[in-house]
Amino acid sequence: MSEFKDLPIENLPQYVNEDIASGVSETQVFACSVYDIDTFPETLKIGEAGFTLDKAVVLSDDIVFKTDRGFFQMTVQTETGEVKNELGGNKGNKKAKNMFDFYVANNNAGNLGFVDIYRNVPMVMVVLENTGRHRVIGSVKSPAYMDTVAATSGKGPDDDNGIQITVSDSTGRIAPIYEGNITLIIDAPAPPAP
Repeated sequence: MSEFKDLPIENLPQYVNEDIASGVSETQVFACSVYDIDTFPETLKIGEAGFTLDKAVVLSDDIVFKTDRGFFQMTVQTETGEVKNELGGNKGNKKAKNMFDFYVANNNAGNLGFVDIYRNVPMVMVVLENTGRHRVIGSVKSPAYMDTVAATSGKGPDDDNGIQITVSDSTGRIAPIYEGNITLIIDAPAPPAP
């Protein structure tokens, strides 16, 4: 129980007139296999120097990749992406589950190939929220996986043609805010044309 003696005591003011953007960027979505990561940063722990409520969920160091590896970039359909955090478990033993739910327009070969190849690959995803914060789903210790995938051709001219994907992790902690650099893989092919 000694960890409870170092809990930070801070006010949490809320400014009612503050504009708080919702949603995620449709172009700033990044993914990688955990096998491409060399070093994954850690958040500060309770009792460490500089720990505050703000620092409890911040990865300030870079995700460092192995040579010639990095994130690949994805485009999701406008206003379909959402980062969600849910707590599960019993009182006194709650753990977080983090999800990134998004829609990729078009059942083209590249998008279907992504699902086919990455469906069981342990991943890390970094998603830019419209607030300007990058959120991380998955880690090296507890990767994110595709949880649900539903591809559809659509039935009529007003229907979407594409793939609904939910990627989730079970790190036990709220999806952290990433303040490090985004390293893109140099030789990644351009996204497939619609």
